[in-house]
This record gives sequence, structure tokens and C-alpha cells, in this order.
Amino acid sequence: MIQQVLANIFLVVASTLGFVTVYQQIDDGTKKRVAAERSLSPAAREVPLVIYVCAVLLVLNFASSGFHGLMYWVFVNLKAIIMIYASLLMPTMRGFVIVQICGAYTLNSTGNMTGYTWAFYLLAAAIMLGQRWASAHLRQHDFLYLLPATAIGLLSWVLAGVRLQSTVALSTIIINMGSLLWAFFALWDYDLYQRQDQRVIAQLSHQVQYDGLTQVRNWPTFQQDFNHAYDAGGELALITLDIDHFKAINDTYGHLVGNQALMVVATTLRECLSDEPACRLYRTGGEEFAIIAPQHELSQATDLVLKSQRRLRNAKIRYSKGEFFLSASFGLAIVNGKDTNSTAVFKRADHYLYQSKRCGRDCVTIEGTTMTAS
Repeated sequence: MIQQVLANIFLVVASTLGFVTVYQQIDDGTKKRVAAERSLSPAAREVPLVIYVCAVLLVLNFASSGFHGLMYWVFVNLKAIIMIYASLLMPTMRGFVIVQICGAYTLNSTGNMTGYTWAFYLLAAAIMLGQRWASAHLRQHDFLYLLPATAIGLLSWVLAGVRLQSTVALSTIIINMGSLLWAFFALWDYDLYQRQDQRVIAQLSHQVQYDGLTQVRNWPTFQQDFNHAYDAGGELALITLDIDHFKAINDTYGHLVGNQALMVVATTLRECLSDEPACRLYRTGGEEFAIIAPQHELSQATDLVLKSQRRLRNAKIRYSKGEFFLSASFGLAIVNGKDTNSTAVFKRADHYLYQSKRCGRDCVTIEGTTMTAS
């Protein structure tokens, strides 16, 4: 009996930690790929994670059909743990719903679902949905974050024990409840370790959100912030800009002066945005920057981009043998009803930027109309 209990706990805990480790690796790899592709679509990051979670649930469901007795319930326990914890991991509501549907399918295939158990399942999904809504607050309290998920898992076994008391031994229910409790304790410890590690990294450097050279927000942060601003609705403008002849600056004056030029651009644009508290500046590439401007309609965004252009024209780059002036090419896009997602807006602004380049540089292209240097 003791051997069975230990084996059950080991299989459940080891499998759970294996699942979350692979999930984290997929998430990290997807973030790097999305950043390399310069995609703003939340689906680009979410799809591999949803596929992985659903595939694990379906494989466990298929594998459990070949077992009976205690081993069968081990697989059921694993499905419950993964389904509950994955509900917290999914980055968007769409992923959350898909996981719930996949979980409902695997539960229904057991043939043990009744009106009462479906009602409990829907109630549990509603609780997990509420926890997602309150996750920012609960994340500050390590124990509270996993408490609702653990309670749902334990209550599901209590319900199973009542529903199947004539066919499932009480010892099987107790063993699986213990395994589930231990698995969630292991997840809590894993999550705590991960967040402590992230806090240390964030304290040591600004690489999480900020560009190390210019000290403005970086591309991954731009992805997150622009998606959030787009999803929030309302008036939204996106300004993209690229320093003109930056390669020539590096080749002529050296990379140290090139780095100085990047820092001057960042400082100048930050000062330009000092009276625009809703706007944020980002370095999105080598010599490329972007400004997210919420609550800006066309005329306001036009004033902002022209002011930015004037400020950069007057910015001096001083070096050992003298000084020179900068210029940049700009693109401005305003979110409209034809935009299907945030990526479409970004691509449009980026297209306008390169339209400014083709028109001779030091230009501003506003929704397809280019204003040449004057």
C-alpha cells in the first residue's frame, strides 16, 4: 500500500513539473521567435501553447483508456491538475476558453459526467475566470494565488468520491487527493522560484523592459503595450521613425558616435513627450524608434510627429572633431475600423516610414501623404 501511495505521488508530481517545464520552454522560444519576426499578434505567441496543452490533455485521455484501477485514476488526476493550472497560464481569454472546451471533451469521454458534475465544472471554470481577472492582486500573495485552483482540485475528488462510491475505493480517492495536493505544492514552489528569479533579473538590469543603451522601452515591451492599447479601443496613433543615414554615421564617425546619436535621439524624444503623459517611446530596432500615442486623433498626432521632427533636426551630435546634426524619417498611422489587428496598424506605420525614406528622407508620411523636408 505504501509503495502504491509513493509511486502515485511520484508519477503525478514528476509529470506535473515536467509539463510546466516544457510549457515554459515553449513560451520562451515562442517569445523569441515572435520578437524576431516583429509580429504583434497575440495569437502568434498563444497558438503553440494552446496546442501543447490540448495535446497533453488528449494524450492523457487516450492513455488512460488502456488502464483500469488505480493507474486509470492517476491519469485522471493528471488531466485535472493540468487543466486547472493551464487555465492560469493561458495568456489570453481565447486560449482559456479553448482549454476549457478541450478539458470538457476529455471529461465527457469518461462517461462519468452528470448534471451535477457539469454544474461543478462550469462553476470551477467561472472561479478560474475570476482568478484570472484578479491575478494582478493575487500574484502579490504567493499562497493565495494557487489556493482556488487547489480547492477546486480537491473538491472535484470529493465529488468523484460521492458520485462513484460504489465503484471507486475510498483509499483511491484519498491517495489521489494527496497526490494533487502535493503536485500543487510543487507548482507553488516552482512558481515562487521562477518569480524570485525574475525579480532578481529585473533588479540587476533593465533588459526585461528597457533598452540598455538608450534607456527607453524595448521591442518586447512595445509588443505588449501596443497590443494592450489596441485592445483597449478608443483613439490611438502610432508613430514610427528611423534615423537617416545611420550606417553612414557609424562608418564615418565610428560606433561610439553612432551610439551617442541613438542616445541623443532617445533623450530628445523623451523631452518632446514630457508634456504628453499618455505617450510612450520605444526603441524597436537598431536605429528605429516608435511612439504609442493613445487618445490622439489625426490632428493631435500630426502636431506631435511634426514637433518630434523639428526637435530632432535641432539636436546636435558632438564628437572630438566637431559636431553634426541629425534627421529622421517618420510614419504616422491612426487606428481605424479597417484595421483587423495591431499588427496591421504597425505594418501600415512602418510602410509610411519607408515611404518617407523613398521620398528623400527627413520626411513625415501621415496616412499615406508625405510631407517633404522644408
